[in-house]
Amino acid sequence: MADERRMTTDRFFGGVDGRLANLQAMLTYVHAEEPDQEDLWAWLRSNTAARSDSTIEKYVQFVRALGLIERHEDTYTSTTRGKAFTETGDQQLIFIALTEHVKGFETILVAIDSGARTIEEIQKHLRRMYPGYSLPTSIVGRHLEWFRAVGAVEKHDGKYLLTGFGQTEVRKLDPDQWLNSGSETREVDTPPSRRGSSKESTDLASLREQAERAATDSVSSSKQRTTTEYNRSGAIRRYVKRRANGVCEGCGDPAPFTSRTSEPYLHVHHIHEVAGGGSDSPETVIALCPNCHFRVHHGRDGAVYNRELAHRLANIEEVPVEKIFATEEL
Repeated sequence: MADERRMTTDRFFGGVDGRLANLQAMLTYVHAEEPDQEDLWAWLRSNTAARSDSTIEKYVQFVRALGLIERHEDTYTSTTRGKAFTETGDQQLIFIALTEHVKGFETILVAIDSGARTIEEIQKHLRRMYPGYSLPTSIVGRHLEWFRAVGAVEKHDGKYLLTGFGQTEVRKLDPDQWLNSGSETREVDTPPSRRGSSKESTDLASLREQAERAATDSVSSSKQRTTTEYNRSGAIRRYVKRRANGVCEGCGDPAPFTSRTSEPYLHVHHIHEVAGGGSDSPETVIALCPNCHFRVHHGRDGAVYNRELAHRLANIEEVPVEKIFATEEL
């Protein structure tokens, strides 16, 4: 039977250290109040570092994907597991939710237990296990953040080690099942056009998953780029434009007009030029109006403005700006 779990994770507010506390607080609020979207968004802005609607939507949808909350029309309610975590704060409940709904966590545990210590070493094991996905370090890193948040993994000087809890959980796994799987059991990713209904495929969370799957740390600088590269770039463009929701992510103004297909007219700009092998990922691509796009490429302060856009992206995607700048050196 095919593994139909999603491949990517999203963060939640509070970083690694405060993530579970914020998650428990939100679930407590949802269980007690059964809020509508407006009230839940307002609660998150008041009680966490949440600011942008797109980030709130992305994070809440991931909590739904983990089976911790449900949405009925415009009302959010807690599930049995969400209520249990509200009452106990048991980190194992979140660990189980992650492994039940997202691929890769078992492989990471077994890989670390087998001696993989750096994110690059862990990435190699994941890519061998799931060859249908490109799995840049940004995706691997978010898996590891969740493992650190639930107390299964610790990070010391750039190296990852299992905690006592992680060692207990890895003993429940069969290493042969989660490392170096045979080609007959490896899955090939299904093209996005075949995944669910057209409504689902335009959902922000679905578009983000497609974009994360397509993300690469670097893009070929040759003139003959492959069809695969163009398709991957298209998935990221679709996500970024949906994330912008008709508003320039540079100046904050609405798109100046709509295209013939009634879509807001925005340009997609790579912080690091793909012509020079720059990365192509949600964290390094931003939607701009024509004026801002012209400014960054041809304005006197273009280089300075490009760095300003990197800081804006860091806020939008909730990643350290140093990580965005670091991809320039890959």
